[in-house]
Amino acid sequence: MDVDTYLDRLRGAIGSLPRSALEELGEMLYRAHRNEKQVFTLGNGGSASTASHMAADIAKNTIGPNMRRFRVLSLNDNAAMLTALANDLGYEHIFREQLQNFIRPGDLLIAISASGNSPNVINAIRYARERCAETVGILGFDGGEAATMVDVAVIVPSDHYGVIEDVHLIINHIVVDYFKAKLDDEASWAV
Repeated sequence: MDVDTYLDRLRGAIGSLPRSALEELGEMLYRAHRNEKQVFTLGNGGSASTASHMAADIAKNTIGPNMRRFRVLSLNDNAAMLTALANDLGYEHIFREQLQNFIRPGDLLIAISASGNSPNVINAIRYARERCAETVGILGFDGGEAATMVDVAVIVPSDHYGVIEDVHLIINHIVVDYFKAKLDDEASWAV
């Protein structure tokens, strides 16, 4: 694929993003923060790095004077835990087992997956729903099985992994900016 074709596919995927689902995800983050709930992010491969990036961005944007910090955790970031769980229980359990230590009703799970069919992602979503947590899938292709399980599915309509992963990072920045604007608006009302 040449450069122009890739960029055309990328522009097309961005232009097709479901705006209402993006706004709903922003509202879910804001609601979790307002209600002192915790947010968990997760993903495999490139999606793991996006999950880590998202957790860092969300947490960083609540660092400020007189601002309550956001409790957010990427389940990808503890290599010792991930490898121990994968070795002892199987890779399909690496996220669910961590959620069993932390997740509570009303918390928010953000699962990032290009295919939406990874067994470890599906198991985590299933457990989060059992615990009455809210669930979001940031997905690609047709959303896979995850799209049928989550409360909100943000699907990048593409069949190219690179385009999907690029747009997932853009989604992170859109949603974090939306959330930050809500916090700024809240702060202006408090003055």
